[in-house]
Amino acid sequence: MKERSLPRQLMTVGRHAGRSVRGGALRFVALVCAATALTLAVTALVLSAAAYDGRDQRSAARNPVVHDSDPAGPAVALWQSSFDEIGREQYSVIHIAPLVKGAPLPPGLRTWPKPGQSVLSPALAERGASHGILTRHGRASGRIAEQGLAEPGELLAYVRPADDRFIDRKKAFIINGYGAPGAMFGNSLNVESLKVLATTVLGLLVLPALGLTVVAVRMGAETRRRRTVLLDALGASWTARALVNCGESLLPAFVGTALGLAPAFWASHIEVTLPLTDYTVSSADVARSTATWLIGALASCVVVVLAASVLHRVRRDGGTRLRAAGGRLPRWWPAVFPFAVLFTVRGPEPLSHGNTFLFLLIYSAGVALTLATLPSVIGLLVALIGRALGWTGRRTGMSGTLVAGRWMTHHPGITVRLVAGLVIAVGLVGQVQLHSSRLSSGYAAARASADRLGDTVYTLTQPDLGDRTRAFLAELPSGVQAYSMTGRTDADGRTTVSVQAPCTALEAIKRSCDHPAPFGVTDPDARLSELARWFSDGTDVSLRVGPVTATPATGDDRYLVLLDAHGKSLPADRIRQAAFTRLSPTPNVEIPGGSWLGGTVARAGRGAWVALFGVAGITAMAVALSLNSLAEFQRFSRSVAPLGVLTGRRLIFLTTAAWTLLLPLLLAAGLGLLTNAWLATPLTDPVVGASPSTAVLVSLTITLVVVAFAVWLIGSVSAVRTTDRWKPETD
Repeated sequence: MKERSLPRQLMTVGRHAGRSVRGGALRFVALVCAATALTLAVTALVLSAAAYDGRDQRSAARNPVVHDSDPAGPAVALWQSSFDEIGREQYSVIHIAPLVKGAPLPPGLRTWPKPGQSVLSPALAERGASHGILTRHGRASGRIAEQGLAEPGELLAYVRPADDRFIDRKKAFIINGYGAPGAMFGNSLNVESLKVLATTVLGLLVLPALGLTVVAVRMGAETRRRRTVLLDALGASWTARALVNCGESLLPAFVGTALGLAPAFWASHIEVTLPLTDYTVSSADVARSTATWLIGALASCVVVVLAASVLHRVRRDGGTRLRAAGGRLPRWWPAVFPFAVLFTVRGPEPLSHGNTFLFLLIYSAGVALTLATLPSVIGLLVALIGRALGWTGRRTGMSGTLVAGRWMTHHPGITVRLVAGLVIAVGLVGQVQLHSSRLSSGYAAARASADRLGDTVYTLTQPDLGDRTRAFLAELPSGVQAYSMTGRTDADGRTTVSVQAPCTALEAIKRSCDHPAPFGVTDPDARLSELARWFSDGTDVSLRVGPVTATPATGDDRYLVLLDAHGKSLPADRIRQAAFTRLSPTPNVEIPGGSWLGGTVARAGRGAWVALFGVAGITAMAVALSLNSLAEFQRFSRSVAPLGVLTGRRLIFLTTAAWTLLLPLLLAAGLGLLTNAWLATPLTDPVVGASPSTAVLVSLTITLVVVAFAVWLIGSVSAVRTTDRWKPETD
């Protein structure tokens, strides 16, 4: 009976030992934070896979089964897909009309909309209300249920035209029903692969959580070394020592795991919108994967307990592997830092000789070297500041400044360990954001065009039927000039573009009616120069007088161009409504180069995800390094506690903590962000096409400042409490 209860007794010993040892409370908090961070990271990984799986299932369920792929099946409806946008964000518009009575409904629709009505996703109805979305595609008669959406926040519209003949039979599909595999429309067309998201979660969440776990396990190493040596002297086996350590870490690991599971339990019952990204998590996906993320949470708890039990082992010389690190600073590292920055900023381009892969390889090596040496520079700066503080403290009699200055001077290595993880985390987040924002030349040109033009010019696909064009033009407000643009590409690939418009429209762009001069990419009117740049391959565009509705039949591509007579912004929402209700189901209303802008918006969305995961990862890394530094500061506080007792001034520790904790962290934040800006220079070259994200930088700055002041406050309070409990000891 006693043999069977021995493991339980050993774990009880470990639990009580963890409570009674010096610094046990801080270690308990560290293990709770580690288990929470690791559980959150693993849960995020599991829920990412669940979200992709749910999206794929719902996308496949609503995809049309084309009649041509199964001619034996009954044709039930006409189906045509197109795109529209609100606020530069693109979404799918599905024009659909039943061909038979009792035709099956698309998933998510409760009834067929009446002719001239639309059914919108809840997110589209909410976000597009100010853009006239409730009437843009016909009167909105209902909302798409969640099972018909790839994700709860998807923007989607089903439209039944007032007249079925409005649907272009040449471009529309005759369908037999729904359930074709793959992704044919909606948000599923623009999402990154699961591999990319999983890699981001692993790099920005899981790895910092594992780092926090290692730091938490290492805390209190000296105290546990004594305990381990005592158990070894008593003849305890490795298993017995592991059980004692397990008993010490089991409760905080369980508490941390429970805290880490709380968001998943919450998200399994209600729709949760993630900050920064505006992504709404499907509660159905979370609930469906409950067993998987519970197993992941259990695995996280086990990892923390095993790390605390296994990593603390006795060496043959009687010591342990976990010892408090020294405070020495590598002398040569600070000298390497400026050369590393110079090599990273100036070296990749001349050394790569135009090879993109070699460019990124050299650049990545320089970034790694820069981030590895920056903490030592901060440690050197803190040591130099410490000397000045020590001199000032001696001169002025400020005991807190004197003590802090001497400690900073003699322990720069501790400062390096305090800021190393923070600097690496800032660099990692910055690099991930920059690489995810890289745009090709086409994307970059489209974004530049959008910045120059705004809403001053729009192009639309012109249908063959002149009566539709006339009906559309009749809906436009006064002051909007319309032009018919025709493009033709010959056998040699050369494009010839001509524009036809009435005399009044030509005069609005400062052209005479008798002999209208052509325009090109150097035209002083930015609207005309951008049209030439995007539609004529840089060649001049000819002009002629004629009605807009009488488009010549020689063109391969026909467009309507809309300009304001006075160069003002156009009423985009009104134009889109007229286009979708009068012109065609696929009007393609966009500014020149607009087809490329969807990619730039998607890249901006990646930056939001990087900001979200980056802030979480930096928080985990900051907590890890801060807890480690607090442990070091507690040891330091115990050594100077008599000073607080003898002087009776507890505020001395506010000053000491400000210099030894707050200052290094703020220096790390400032120099980390500044270095990140330097390192971004090669990637922001137009050839590479990366751009820093303001949202990411602001999120990083706020997180770093909050962490720095939180560590300072906690360290100060901890030191004061240590002093209040201090009493003379024989050691």
